[in-house]
Amino acid sequence: MKIFSLLSRYASRSFLMSFCIALLCVFLIIILFDFAELQRRAGSKEITLAMKLNMVFLRAPSFLEQVLPFLVFLSALYSFWRMNKSNELVIFRSTGISLWRLILPVSLTALVIGLVDLTTFNPLASAMQARYEKLEKKYFLKTGGDIKVSQTGLWLSEKLGTNQVIYRASKIDLKKLEFQNLNIIITSPQNEFIERIDAKLAQIQGGHLELQDGWELQAGKPAEQFSQKSIVTSLDRKKIESLQIHRTGFSFWQLPSYIALLEASGLYSLKYRMYWHSMLASAFWVVAMVLLAAAFSCRPLRQGKTVLLILIGLIVGFFLYFFKDMMIALGTTGGLPPLIAAWLPSIVTAMVGAVMVFNQEDG
Repeated sequence: MKIFSLLSRYASRSFLMSFCIALLCVFLIIILFDFAELQRRAGSKEITLAMKLNMVFLRAPSFLEQVLPFLVFLSALYSFWRMNKSNELVIFRSTGISLWRLILPVSLTALVIGLVDLTTFNPLASAMQARYEKLEKKYFLKTGGDIKVSQTGLWLSEKLGTNQVIYRASKIDLKKLEFQNLNIIITSPQNEFIERIDAKLAQIQGGHLELQDGWELQAGKPAEQFSQKSIVTSLDRKKIESLQIHRTGFSFWQLPSYIALLEASGLYSLKYRMYWHSMLASAFWVVAMVLLAAAFSCRPLRQGKTVLLILIGLIVGFFLYFFKDMMIALGTTGGLPPLIAAWLPSIVTAMVGAVMVFNQEDG
């Protein structure tokens, strides 16, 4: 048992060192490429160097989260290959130690990394990403359109000419494009009040918003009641859906409450539910990636073609990454239930890795 404990610590330490080095290298690559892209986008815009660096570092954690499973795969692949190349695996096996005794501590270490990422790093990365998106909108987008879902209802904004229009509705029916209990506030470019309109029901029809049973209040005039009224709008179903806040702005802990708000407001929540399930599955997918790495790097050197097998493992790893993206796309569009779409890549990866490791053990 003492030998197993020492061996477990050795395997875990070797994997962690490889993971930290890989993480640092990828972080530097992300910083360099993202800064170059930001420089290109900035062009002649007056953005200070400090602000550009701030934006780059704000977005880097979000990128690291996306590549984390592959970083775990590369680190485990290198760790097992290094032990194989130095004949450590031969020595361990000759003393009766199974390959699973090496895989288990590395898998548990990877699981801890995945859980720490999900519960701690993800909220930090989401907060930084939300801050980055605000800066990006300020310096690059400037579209004037936005959306916010809160306990007070659904808030949208758009620009009509030079004026800013803010909408607040208690609920929206995207199929009928109907708003319930709609409040509209129109302000000038100088942020001065121009007009407020309240309506019990409103529907978007051909570039116009048809209002029913409400009040209209213009600056300097008394409020007037109306039974029907029509105003110009650029909102439609496609624009409302595209205005939804990017899902990376929400952490794993915030998404469930935001999904509940979306459903209560009448907006579609499928892609957000899919994203939440995919984040949960990714924390365990890293364990399957360790299993896959062991399958492709622990082949005895005397059998030859070890380097070729590692290259094939890299290709399989990339393929599984694309397979996961494909499953997420199917889950987002409703082609598959989110639970199946999120967990299928982890199950497939674990099955492939387990079959290959069992084959090596039996061989």
